[in-house]
Amino acid sequence: MTRPFSSPSVWLILALLMAPAAGLAMGLKQAPRSQACPAAASPVAALQPLPAQAAERLPDSQLAAGRLDMAWAWLGSPTLRYPHRALGSPTHAASAHALVRTRSGAWQAVELRLPLNRVYEDRVPRIVDLDRDGSEELILVEADLLRGAALVVLGIDHTAAGPTLVERARSSFAGSAFRWLNPVGVADFDADGQLDLAMVRTPHIGGELQLLHYRPPTLVPYAHALDVSNHRMGALEQDLAVIVQAPGQRPTIVLPDMGLRALHALRWDAPGRWTELSEAVPLPGRIERMSAAPGGACVTLDDGPAQQVSLIS
Repeated sequence: MTRPFSSPSVWLILALLMAPAAGLAMGLKQAPRSQACPAAASPVAALQPLPAQAAERLPDSQLAAGRLDMAWAWLGSPTLRYPHRALGSPTHAASAHALVRTRSGAWQAVELRLPLNRVYEDRVPRIVDLDRDGSEELILVEADLLRGAALVVLGIDHTAAGPTLVERARSSFAGSAFRWLNPVGVADFDADGQLDLAMVRTPHIGGELQLLHYRPPTLVPYAHALDVSNHRMGALEQDLAVIVQAPGQRPTIVLPDMGLRALHALRWDAPGRWTELSEAVPLPGRIERMSAAPGGACVTLDDGPAQQVSLIS
């Protein structure tokens, strides 16, 4: 892939010059908070009790609760066969697990084990009905010992023997061992009526924001933006970006620059170009955590009070 504009300042100037006039009227408003950012929202009501197998999940990994036919998802089978420490530990998962609804309405635990040359280099299973067919998918970061990370989508197949967890689609690999990527989230970024995926490829070494169409068996990239990040090397926290849906607008991605000390607000607008909604907003410290807030984000810094960042028109 060619990257004609690698300088943050050059890229930002070009984005601003190409942005529609309406986009330039918007921006990010920053204000210190008197209180810390609130804890993550409570999980949805569980469809089923957590199975006993989930107690053996990957250390420091999260559980995910679904809403439709995937009650729970988790990562298992800890292994040291891929000694990358992007998430602080060389221990990664060799299997993905889910508690899913069978055709008869019962609940059954299923798993997908990876071959010896791959791991799930992730701590956060993400459950979403990507194609809106009433059956949920599981989004994870997988890593290959030679080709690095890829974003994968798993789904549920129903066979005569019962449900199985199978691969639905994947992105290209990051290119070489120890090259990682971090998901941003899911939304209809190009307003075509279908959900897309967003991720930052190599967030520690010249991060590239990508938007991808879900086109099984492939995740097809259609938009790229350079010099951004959504992760601090070695940190467990993977959610350093939020997606803001303003009324009448396409979704906006608010995420840090490569230094994790300023925020960009990016929207993919017709006829196929990024709108930078304002110049990068500097913050009085390094970003450690971001959580969604009405109209924007609550940002936890390594030094100083938390910041409230809002998207304004």
